[in-house]
Amino acid sequence: MQSLKIRSYFFISGIIIITLLLATVLFYKNGMIKKSLIKSTEIFFEINTIQTVGRERASRNDISKILEKYQKTSLLSLDLNYIQSEVEKVAWIKKVIIRRVLPNTLSITIEEFIPRAVWIRGRDRYVLDKNGYTIEKISDDQFQNYFTIKGAEAELNLMNLIESLENFDEVYNQIDYANFVGRRRWDLHYKSGVRVLLPEDNIIDSLSLLETYIKDNKLIEKGHKKIDLRVDGKITTDRVSPNG
Repeated sequence: MQSLKIRSYFFISGIIIITLLLATVLFYKNGMIKKSLIKSTEIFFEINTIQTVGRERASRNDISKILEKYQKTSLLSLDLNYIQSEVEKVAWIKKVIIRRVLPNTLSITIEEFIPRAVWIRGRDRYVLDKNGYTIEKISDDQFQNYFTIKGAEAELNLMNLIESLENFDEVYNQIDYANFVGRRRWDLHYKSGVRVLLPEDNIIDSLSLLETYIKDNKLIEKGHKKIDLRVDGKITTDRVSPNG
């Protein structure tokens, strides 16, 4: 009889405990406890500081318009990949790294494109990076002292020319602009009015020949205005076909 009472006691107690546990779970899932915990968490991790590092030329206003909607939102609920993709659409921005700095800071590190040249296309001017990427359209008074290129598809062939010229400062410093001719080769136009016709290939060898020949023969001082390097290993002056 005693053992029956004990079993009944434990059975009833178990039912009560299970009922309470189920009620607690359901109450948490749909009720005030869950809402209270979520609200407290959101408040604790609410963004109150957005740090940006590395911005120089990119528009501060454009970046602010993207980020301002995240002020006072929970740091934990952010989709960092989406924010990164949005910020990287801003002109001049090459790459963005976004980090959560708990409990309340969103950190944004910006890498910008480095301007290397100006591309004149008809009446329009564009600033390019070394790889020929078009950063943005610019006005006539911007980037006036930068290396200038002209011609269709000139931007696609900029990197090869720049890397070749980096080895020949005396040639590079004389250039007013470079014109990409027939979508296949470059003409270098000196500030003094000299026109240097480069070949399609072996640009470095041709520039080496040009630098040596100018020094040894003083072509510019003697008034030569056209220097033709299109034939491999040869240099001719003032007898260039007008067709380029």
